[in-house]
Amino acid sequence: MNLTEAIDWAVDALAAGCIDDPRFEAELLLTAALNIKKSELVLYQSKSVEDKNFKHYQELVRRRLKHEPTAYILGNQPFLGLNIIVNRTVLIPRPETELLAEQALKVTSHESPVIIADIGTGSGCIAVALAKGLPQAEVYAIDASNDALKVAKQNAEQYHVADRCHFIKGNLLEPLKEPVDLIVSNPPYIPSDEIKKLQPEVKDWEPKQALDGGKDGLDYIRKIIAESPKHLKPNGRLMMEFGFGQAAEIEKLAAASFAKSEIVQDYAGIPRILIRLSSTVSR
Repeated sequence: MNLTEAIDWAVDALAAGCIDDPRFEAELLLTAALNIKKSELVLYQSKSVEDKNFKHYQELVRRRLKHEPTAYILGNQPFLGLNIIVNRTVLIPRPETELLAEQALKVTSHESPVIIADIGTGSGCIAVALAKGLPQAEVYAIDASNDALKVAKQNAEQYHVADRCHFIKGNLLEPLKEPVDLIVSNPPYIPSDEIKKLQPEVKDWEPKQALDGGKDGLDYIRKIIAESPKHLKPNGRLMMEFGFGQAAEIEKLAAASFAKSEIVQDYAGIPRILIRLSSTVSR
């Protein structure tokens, strides 16, 4: 069996299993099974696949047919040019969160020392991307899960920013001992009753504690917005991701705590990121 035949077999199997974009998935899994670059699939289409490698490939395809996310099968997920290590203890980074990190990089000084807090760091994708892109930054990455913090530390180590990333177990902003320049967070924001409606790749595989935002999805968001003013420097910013349909309530919550804020849309035109722009409202 050559590469083309192996891919065709997988495409048929994945299509029959109702996996979206089966050819893309088949090619991606084959590069993992053979430990080759995707360009080599084109260059060596007639190259034979050894039996042991095809068996490995079959196992990867079987895992995907059980709706295990491809990122968990491969053990990594691209994020702002980085290859972030992931497993079932952490949420898989998404494009919306890339946008959050991009916005944070855009508005934060690249020359002056800054202190950043990443609340609910998970895989550490935001913390590591910011530390990598901001050489003067010190990042406090907080999460309630020890398992998630282990993954985050691995990511910081592989990109050589572990000396500027401080991983702390704790609840939201409670561990912060000093005011910071930037609080950034992708908190759980899916309403509890909505989780069962999600795709199997999400509801059956990703950690529920990283998804479930309570009855209306805003349990953690309310706390972060309310508590952030006392943890920010006078000109500090809060930047936080939130979910579809939550913008109106987010604006109300922000108005109660911040003198000025704005909401940024994601790539699909959906309101997605809250940015606190100025000091707290007077009481």
